[in-house]
Amino acid sequence: MSFANLGVSEEILKALDENNISTPTEIQTEVIPYLLKNSKNVLAISQTGTGKTAAFGLPILQQINPQLLQTQALVLVPTRELGQQVAKELFALSRYIVRIHTEAVFGGKKIENHIEKLNTPKHIIVATPGRLLDLLQRKVIDLSHLKYLVLDEADIMLNMGFISDIEQIIKQCPPKTQKLLFTSTLPELIKKVIKAYWGSEVKEFNIKPEELINKNIQNQYIVYKFGYKFEYLKEFLFQNSDKRGIVFCRTQAAAKLLSQQLAGFEIKSGCLYGKLSQYDRNKTINAFKLKQTQLLIATDIAARGIDIPDIQFIIHYHLPHNTEQYVNRSGRTARANKTGFAISMLQEDEVSTKEVFENELNIQFEEIKFNPQIDKIQNDAKTAFHINIGTRHEITRKNILDFLHEETGIKKEAFSEIRVGIAQSSLIVDSKYEGQLYHNLHNTKHFHQKIEIEILGNNNL
Repeated sequence: MSFANLGVSEEILKALDENNISTPTEIQTEVIPYLLKNSKNVLAISQTGTGKTAAFGLPILQQINPQLLQTQALVLVPTRELGQQVAKELFALSRYIVRIHTEAVFGGKKIENHIEKLNTPKHIIVATPGRLLDLLQRKVIDLSHLKYLVLDEADIMLNMGFISDIEQIIKQCPPKTQKLLFTSTLPELIKKVIKAYWGSEVKEFNIKPEELINKNIQNQYIVYKFGYKFEYLKEFLFQNSDKRGIVFCRTQAAAKLLSQQLAGFEIKSGCLYGKLSQYDRNKTINAFKLKQTQLLIATDIAARGIDIPDIQFIIHYHLPHNTEQYVNRSGRTARANKTGFAISMLQEDEVSTKEVFENELNIQFEEIKFNPQIDKIQNDAKTAFHINIGTRHEITRKNILDFLHEETGIKKEAFSEIRVGIAQSSLIVDSKYEGQLYHNLHNTKHFHQKIEIEILGNNNL
């Protein structure tokens, strides 16, 4: 089967060829010809990484009227990263179609910037629900000509609490709008949305329902000894230094701490979590895509919207709350028909928890066994250092510990013999944190002061 056989136009075929996309996936094979000929509402369930964006994107692009400069398609997504990814893909696929304009709108960016760009209506809008409602309330977007409403990655969008926003948006769409819902899993919330808003005649596509998780993913686990989780992670990364991956943490604080602990490690990493500015999020993701960093440490915000085909592994540093999260995180690897590994880190008394995922997802975990080298530095080894901030930079003996802990992730108890001067301070730190201290602080800024660290050696104040 080829895209031409599915009824895809010559213009889109040319764009597909240019992007080295030649063979449609199963979800694309079933959905594309249907959407080109039918107007029923659709529910499509398929594993993450199987090409759902092109499945709805190609028929929508082919049926947009370029001469009508009005919003004809609206794609709702859970995160700004996914919104940017979808808009970028639609732009690439419409390259040879005359004058189809797509715009991504999302929170975290000044709404005035979106308003300025939307002064000229766009054929397709890709949006996060909250930002779209803001723009609708300001009457910046007109949905009166809308032909398609797409809920992309609907399961995660509803799990993130967007149900009320989505219901408000659906109610503002014209009655004849064709509604398309694409999801990797089918939780109860989605069933309620379908029942309430999709009507009685719904075309359902369920690709390989017996395979809840991509069969190209090998599910593994590492059993670590209490107190040495970080050492086990470092050993795994060291043994797989030629591979690229994502490490998932449960909270922003945990992700930031792990990033600080890995600072200076042989494998370069970036960190992605919700409170990062849009600039820093883009910078982190772009560095990862361009292979300037080898590892991405992330909260679940990165479980959707990162479509990079050469991620060889993901690590559940903290186990996800449910099987849906496990599927979505793990789906960052083994994309585009490649293989990958999903590795869970389990403490010795947590091993039985994997059975829940095995039973619900119909998978089997394989144990990875190794003995990491525990840090050989003696606990009583100390390193002295100077830092070029002091009282004139609003540093006191008390708040310098808060500052160092926040910026480096090193516990306050590791510091001693603190001396704060006017323009310089001196401290001693446990030697095992020397690299972590230096790489998290050196050449950063505090109150516009460029920080410089001078390592003095063992107890050499």
